Amino acid sequence: MHATTRLVMIFAIASATAPIVSQIEARRYRRQNEVTIHNYAEANIHLRCQSIKMDQKPTFLGPMMSYSFRFHDIDRGNRHFWCDALGLFGFFESFDVYGRSASSRTNQTWYLKNDGLYYNHQENRVIEWTWVYPPLDSYAIESMNAVDIGPLPV
Repeated sequence: MHATTRLVMIFAIASATAPIVSQIEARRYRRQNEVTIHNYAEANIHLRCQSIKMDQKPTFLGPMMSYSFRFHDIDRGNRHFWCDALGLFGFFESFDVYGRSASSRTNQTWYLKNDGLYYNHQENRVIEWTWVYPPLDSYAIESMNAVDIGPLPV
């Protein structure tokens, strides 16, 4: 076997295995991230967080409840996560929680309040909104028994 043929074969084998080796190396250095969202609004919210690759499924958060999810940032399509928050009385907001307009730090904590979204601590508001709603006990199931409603017209 000639030296040039041997070099061509070695180069072909190295080229074929390079993507596999780089994937193994990338997985070794994958960084696990955690995003936590606290509902500090005094109302219930329906929260759905997702990326292009992952869907965290809809979650219900009552007042003072929190939700966390984890993911690896090296996966293609997992470098941008956003959440949709839906609440009673016409409230809807969509916001980034990782990547794009949000930070890409390893662990992140978000606080959802009736006047906006806060990052890492409760004084650092990054998005401002107005969510006006009556007190929770005015529309909770337990309070419906206290309401005197006459019979419906026939």
